[in-house]
Amino acid sequence: MSKLNDVFNEFARAFVGSIEDDREIAFPDQLSRDQLDGSLDSLHHVDRYLDYVHAHRDELTDSEWHTTVLRAGAYVGEVVRHEAPDGIVNWIDYNDYMPTQPKLHALIPERTVATCAFTVMTSGFMSMPLNKIARYIDEGSEHSVHFFATADLAQARKESPA
Repeated sequence: MSKLNDVFNEFARAFVGSIEDDREIAFPDQLSRDQLDGSLDSLHHVDRYLDYVHAHRDELTDSEWHTTVLRAGAYVGEVVRHEAPDGIVNWIDYNDYMPTQPKLHALIPERTVATCAFTVMTSGFMSMPLNKIARYIDEGSEHSVHFFATADLAQARKESPA
């Protein structure tokens, strides 16, 4: 599991711009990367960025959509993972998680970019930051990532023994 945590941490760092490669998120000039410090409050900047992406979603290539969903979703998940009490939240791959969840498999029948990994708390509470980004792009601001992360962190704090 820690290996997947490391992979999504790298995706989040690519979203912030501290790692560069040959792929880029959609409309990178619209993202206030200098404001992305890993804090819950930084997700307000992500919401503003996603407002722009949503408004221009018809201009996205498939590659930009995939890269944006993976990297922005990773950033949201990493904010939750790092703001939560230590060890409460971890990334898990769809192929590892779904065999243990037969009822959920009917709702999420296939592994896609938006469902390839989830964040799971030690209690088993599962969340879908990648899917949240995909839905924000497609449907708009009712899918606020700040609100999403706030709710996940409230759940994580309930689970903390301290």
